[in-house]
Amino acid sequence: MSRCMRPGPITSNGYLNFLREFRKKCCGLSAVETVQQGAKAWNRLSCSQKAKYRQMACRRPRRKKRRSCRPKRRRRSCRPKRRKRRSCRPKRRKRSGCRRKRRPKRRRSCRRRSRPRRRRCGGSRRKRCMKPGPVTANAYLNFLRAYRRKHCGLSPQETVKKGARRWCSLSPECKRRYMRQACKMSKSKRKKRSAICRSMRKKSRC
Repeated sequence: MSRCMRPGPITSNGYLNFLREFRKKCCGLSAVETVQQGAKAWNRLSCSQKAKYRQMACRRPRRKKRRSCRPKRRRRSCRPKRRKRRSCRPKRRKRSGCRRKRRPKRRRSCRRRSRPRRRRCGGSRRKRCMKPGPVTANAYLNFLRAYRRKHCGLSPQETVKKGARRWCSLSPECKRRYMRQACKMSKSKRKKRSAICRSMRKKSRC
């Protein structure tokens, strides 16, 4: 005789619950044949018959949850407890309650009162001269350099204006002195070959 397959548990699916009972009745069929013929028989059922198997899930008894095994209590060992070894370090001596005498604080010397500084009169200040600057390859700038030294009280704008007037009033002999300085400072060979620089060999005095 062919053994019947295990029916299995009741589920929330009505078709599987019907197939569970169909498997009990048809024990000789294989698993594939049971599913095929069970599906045909399920389709033939009416709605009320199908509802019967769907309600089986609500009626099934709930499984009781197994209680978890409580952990076993450890048995106390009969061995004697080890005694703590005492340290052989010498005990610290307690400090005596007498406090050391503190040195008296020295009094700070009184600060001397600072005398108020006398303000200088504004007219006593001397006028500082502007920096003359280096000698250049330009004769007019070299003249302006010497003019700035003589007239320290003028502003830069006044120095340029008055210096230009003074330069125009100079004679050509006096201008040659500053042209000679420009020829010495110029690096261009073309300027040194010019007629002005050649004629400056002789010294001329203003």
